Amino acid sequence: MKRSVHILRLLGAALVLAYASALPARAQDVDAALLVADSVLITQDERLVASGNVEAYYEGTRLFTDKIIYDQKRDELIIDGPVRIAQENGDVLIADSADLDSKLEDGILRGARYVLNQELQILSAQTDRVEGRYTVLRKVVATSCQICGNGVPIWQIRAERAIHDREEKQIYFRHAQFRLLGVPVLYLPTMRIPDPSLKRASGFLVPQFVSDSELGFGAKIPYFITLGDHADLTLTPFITPVTKTLELRFRKMFRSGYVEFNGALSEDTLVPGSIRNYLTGYGVFDLGNRFVLSFDIEAASDSGYRSNYGYSGRDRLGSGIALTRVKRDVFFKAELLNFETLRDNESNDTQPTLIGDVTYERRYQLPRIGGEFRANLALHGHKRVSLVDTVGRDMGRINLDLSWRDEWTLAGGLRFGLTTSLGLDSYAVTQDSTAAGRTTQAIPVIAATLRYPLSRKGRDGASYLFEPIAQIGWAGGSPSTLPNDESVSSEFDEANLLALSRFPAADRRETGTIAALGVRWARLHPDSWSAGVTLGQVFRDTADWSFSSSSGLRGSNSDTLLAMNYAAAWGGSFQARSLFDAQFKPIKAEARIAYGRNKFGISGTYIHLKADPTENRASSVAEWSLDGSYRVNRHWTTNANVQYDLLTDRFARTGAKVVYQNECISVGLGATRSYARSSTLVPATTYELAVSLLGFSTGGSGKAARRTCRK
Repeated sequence: MKRSVHILRLLGAALVLAYASALPARAQDVDAALLVADSVLITQDERLVASGNVEAYYEGTRLFTDKIIYDQKRDELIIDGPVRIAQENGDVLIADSADLDSKLEDGILRGARYVLNQELQILSAQTDRVEGRYTVLRKVVATSCQICGNGVPIWQIRAERAIHDREEKQIYFRHAQFRLLGVPVLYLPTMRIPDPSLKRASGFLVPQFVSDSELGFGAKIPYFITLGDHADLTLTPFITPVTKTLELRFRKMFRSGYVEFNGALSEDTLVPGSIRNYLTGYGVFDLGNRFVLSFDIEAASDSGYRSNYGYSGRDRLGSGIALTRVKRDVFFKAELLNFETLRDNESNDTQPTLIGDVTYERRYQLPRIGGEFRANLALHGHKRVSLVDTVGRDMGRINLDLSWRDEWTLAGGLRFGLTTSLGLDSYAVTQDSTAAGRTTQAIPVIAATLRYPLSRKGRDGASYLFEPIAQIGWAGGSPSTLPNDESVSSEFDEANLLALSRFPAADRRETGTIAALGVRWARLHPDSWSAGVTLGQVFRDTADWSFSSSSGLRGSNSDTLLAMNYAAAWGGSFQARSLFDAQFKPIKAEARIAYGRNKFGISGTYIHLKADPTENRASSVAEWSLDGSYRVNRHWTTNANVQYDLLTDRFARTGAKVVYQNECISVGLGATRSYARSSTLVPATTYELAVSLLGFSTGGSGKAARRTCRK
């Protein structure tokens, strides 16, 4: 049967072509539509009648119907039955009948249904196609909601007329009435929305309703402005009885880079008589030859502004510009930074605010003698605003490190590694009468490492590794007597167990004889579960008191490091790290546990840090937090988070949100409670409601959550 139909279609096409050759030149135009059908006949009044699986095609537009009449004299297609017209971009027109020209561009469709991008559908009593560009619809009902039977859509737009401009990708409504669940809620003489295929267009975005215990109740109504094809500006007014705020976001894409700025201006009763503001910016540019230029900007009018409005909880502002180059054997970075503290117990006059860094590192492979040679040059300087002696101290340094390292496999599988290095340092200190002005030093280092990796393949297909590790090293020189401005906060973990110096910066180095012992165990299996455990400790011949008390590295013997990780194919994971003192009591601990699979996801963190004035932590920290989400079904999603302070025995922050989404609407309702209290912060509760109409450009797509009608 399929073969016979196929032959009939070919015969129909042949008859069409034969008939076209006998017509005047205009009908033979190569631009005329191609017509294919099961059967074709020519009437005495010079009409071509095609019936049975009729298809007409012209420049990407396809027409499907059961019967079509081509009137050669009027160059018109007459369709009395149902017809479907599919555009190349995916738009579909369905009508009860139609009169069209031979190019399928102009004409009238009656009882039409216009579906754009398989989402937004527009029903009309009559539809006119004009110049192949405009679709004019009369007595219109538009919605992207699924309508089952005689049901009422969640939202709809009723209008006397609508015009779809295919080139501008805009839909214009005249005398439009917006309805929710069939109830009129808004009337507009004119209304414009972008069609679903338009990616960017100026206009209003999704409004957000906010109720805050500090700021009151208000609505955020963003207005998006396109500035050409590669830039845009978003202005968001936010007005409540407490504040008048204008938020802004500017983005621009360049041929070789990107910039984005976010900010806000506020006049409120929280800080009367002043214009509060903040600004953040980010940019990155590819300069060629692997050079990358980037910058960051952070500024705020006062310490509590960003927290009051929920923009950011960070209590330090950082701005800077950096030039970076990364190649296989070369690393270069030059940056200039500026910091501003918002903390109550810190002063910008006595904190290092202006910082400059230059780092250049190159490595060389030495095939003749073996191993790898590295050269590293670092320049650093930081400056304080204060001119007072000691508290206004400024510092600078130059560090040159030359190192060579190699590793060999000995009999029995024992791995032996040797590292040698020479560090040349020069330091300068000003505005501090208690410190030496200029100092230089040379630090030679040699270290030997032994590893004994024992591996096997288990019956379960997993790979197992057990590896004892030992290192002994010596570094010349003596502990630094310079003021500690950079290496204030040190961290002992599995990454620096075998490091030659565990200080985070090169303003000081470990010296003397140092040994490290550790053991590592790992199980690897991608289809079941993988895990790892690292245990280690550092020993010195002389105590080093430059490390902070909570770093785990202070004194002659470090605290014992225990680190663990676990990940399973069923979605669970666990990471933990802790430091134990000589009595094996935990002094620092952090852990994270997570599970995520299918519809459910949850993660929890725990942290415990003891008080450490060296790290500017006056009291201990102990808290846990939980974040979870659950997708109830394809339409409902929930998530919640909680942060709890174990020392004060109270919540620090809680929040929850529920989102409903189908093919035509998205509704999100959330609440957040902050319990933080300081001179600039008070406990606050914020409620947010966001409603988005889906199915057109600014609303977003709802295809993934489309409902189906039950019979």
